[in-house]
Amino acid sequence: MIMKRAQDKRNKPIAIIHAVLFVAFTVLFFAFFQRDLVALMQATWSRGQTLNNPLVTAAIVALVLIVLQWIVKLITRLGGRWEAFTWVPSYLLLGLTTSVDGASMHYDLRPWAFVVGGCVLMLLIVCWLSAHWYSDKRTSFSALLLPGLVVTVVSMVLCMMLTNHDAALHQELAAYRYAAHGRADRVADVGRRSLETTPALTALRNVALAREGRAGNELFNYPQPYGVDGLNVSRFTRQNTLYGAGTFYDFLGAEPYGGETTGAFYHRLYHQNDTPLHRDLFAASLLLEGRLTDFTEAFPPPPQGKPAASPRHWREAWLLTKALTGTTNYADDELQPQLDDFLTTLRTSHTDHKATLNTLFLTYGKTFWYYYAERFL
Repeated sequence: MIMKRAQDKRNKPIAIIHAVLFVAFTVLFFAFFQRDLVALMQATWSRGQTLNNPLVTAAIVALVLIVLQWIVKLITRLGGRWEAFTWVPSYLLLGLTTSVDGASMHYDLRPWAFVVGGCVLMLLIVCWLSAHWYSDKRTSFSALLLPGLVVTVVSMVLCMMLTNHDAALHQELAAYRYAAHGRADRVADVGRRSLETTPALTALRNVALAREGRAGNELFNYPQPYGVDGLNVSRFTRQNTLYGAGTFYDFLGAEPYGGETTGAFYHRLYHQNDTPLHRDLFAASLLLEGRLTDFTEAFPPPPQGKPAASPRHWREAWLLTKALTGTTNYADDELQPQLDDFLTTLRTSHTDHKATLNTLFLTYGKTFWYYYAERFL
């Protein structure tokens, strides 16, 4: 009895440490890494009737998984150096609950079966090992704790592997959240260093750049794989209040008519509201459609000697129009040598067109010239 009390006294701090680590990880997991995905899951499955509070969600999920750990520990009677193994199912289930597919909002059941079977097998092996393990009462506290910490770190890594870690999806959901709060500055910087994007993320970011007055200089700093449709979100995208088309239209401040094309939509907005926002959006739509002549007619080049006052992408478009059609006399001493180099490389390269573009991307990947050559040449 005395020996058992002494052992329990040594094991209790270990149990507390593992519980604190799990709760801290769960809070960080829901409050930061999977905040938007959990909010999307809740909004979708509740049909918009409830809103997500990351801390409340973390508290509820942590409590449920702590109860699961308590049941596992009660059944296996593992403790001390083996304590961490009773937390493994909780960590893995934490990852599985957020492994939902962002598009269909459904789970793939195969990982669930694998994890449940793997956890049962692991616990059986650990129970057998603990029953045959020589227990030295003089083992130091650190020697009892450190192996468990290694198991905990591995469990956290497995949790992160099992969860949904689609970077583009997470960026899209973050952009929706910022847009819902009117934070165009934050939306414009989402995915700044990423080449991955989604239709909704592209549209939200393009509108945010226009709202911030940055579209003329930064539109092609980001991937634009959807052309002019990268300025609009389908009204059938995610029918919920936060992560859907409604948020995009509120952020834009307008909505297209039924059957209206994206180009026609922004043309109408510009002629109805001659504001810097609608001007930049209309200009962006013309550039994304590759309509060089229409762009030059709608936005004529400035007088000689004042090119630097215009947005960079506009200057690139005027120069390219001059090179391809000769319909403008625009001159730009700063950008002309760069365009000459770009076109010379494009026309004289002995490799195929795609390989040449890959080479040019390193230098010109953030220019309108590269976008136009990739889509229209």
